[in-house]
Amino acid sequence: MSHSSPKWIDALNQTLAYYPYSAKKRRRSRLIIRVRSFELAFSFNQSLFDHVDALIVDFIAKRVGAKTCEPSDGRPASVCYRCDEVQAKNFGRFLAYASTSLMETPPPITTHKKTPFSVLLTHALTEFTREYESNISRRGMPRLEVLCNVLRVVPKQGITQREFEQRAVLAKRSARVVVRHCVDLGWLKLQKVPGERTATISLTDEGDVIRLRGMRRVKRVESLWSQRHDAFDKLKSNLETVVRRFELELPHYVTGYGPADESLTGGTFIPAEEGPPKIPGRGAEWPVVVREGNSRNQASSLPALLSQTLTQFVLDYEAERLGRLGLTALFFQHLPDEGMSLKSARQFQPITGNGKSLHERHLYVAIEPGKASDGSRMVYPTQKTRLSRDAYASHLASIESQWQRRYGKEVMSNIRNSLETIDKTFPEELPEYPNTTIWMLPWYRPFKLQR
Repeated sequence: MSHSSPKWIDALNQTLAYYPYSAKKRRRSRLIIRVRSFELAFSFNQSLFDHVDALIVDFIAKRVGAKTCEPSDGRPASVCYRCDEVQAKNFGRFLAYASTSLMETPPPITTHKKTPFSVLLTHALTEFTREYESNISRRGMPRLEVLCNVLRVVPKQGITQREFEQRAVLAKRSARVVVRHCVDLGWLKLQKVPGERTATISLTDEGDVIRLRGMRRVKRVESLWSQRHDAFDKLKSNLETVVRRFELELPHYVTGYGPADESLTGGTFIPAEEGPPKIPGRGAEWPVVVREGNSRNQASSLPALLSQTLTQFVLDYEAERLGRLGLTALFFQHLPDEGMSLKSARQFQPITGNGKSLHERHLYVAIEPGKASDGSRMVYPTQKTRLSRDAYASHLASIESQWQRRYGKEVMSNIRNSLETIDKTFPEELPEYPNTTIWMLPWYRPFKLQR
């Protein structure tokens, strides 16, 4: 071993300072370096947060294949795991991911004084979509997400797959799924390019008819909203003012990274770039499309304006590294420190309890051991989830304040007031954040014309 420790060992030691969450120096968990192995010795007390940390540490240990052992340094520990170098590196990486070590310091905790801006946008988009899609099976129209994110961007003469992903601003995995579905429905056709590993995507005659029907339906619903809501025109014009200022092209209907990934850009595998233009952290497949002058002035439908505004708001919210807005809105804000039963948690999110669902794999929750079928098992928020939850209201207000400075206080006030006025006419039970993946489900349910 050299005199200077490898970077990963230094990082692991720093991460261990977060376990347990309430650690004092005298009982901080520790790394024991052996000749051919490493030992991670954890010290927990009987507090609730320590119990949650112990559950997540055990979950990680099983994931990396570490075995329990007695600490070789002779000092006491609640539990100790022996690892080889690869296991120890992965152990440290997962421990950091579950902790608050990779997150920013949140603004002071506040409560909601008014409906969050993102929730108002979601309500309007959800209700417009519901009205657009009423009786679409009898009208022979596509779902609104399919119209906005697929059929809208495909010209009759066709485009390459890469061009499609860029125009639609869809990750490759999303584009592959939705194009295949639309091909099977007879709306799109794929043609291999001779001598190349790509294909062109074009509208069929039926697809062109379906697209035109959908576009006419959007205009019809917009006309109905304009007649019904006095604030409609002000809302749309002020949204256009804001959207024209965006530096990147964004989807015309808010969408997840893939069929099994609700995040908008796929995480932070590629770090954010401050720019200009400012580019969010993203997965390798998320296309970065910088807006050009002529694209800023193109007319957009209300759902496209709502979606692009919501998407940019989410990107700004998540750039501060205080958690995912959607997960926090839909689940984390409802998950108390003392936890809830797995049965209750499943009313908010599809948590399997077998270690394979998104919230378990991404270490957002710690679950008491037992069978997946046992709905009485307790589900607790991990360190990072508690921080995301507690920062939610304050962080939303902070981002909206930033937008007031960036886009103008009057413009933002007009949008909020218009949304609040229209929101009063909606049903009470509307989601606080859209489902960004359901339209990509692989068994065609979102695309069926007959129900």
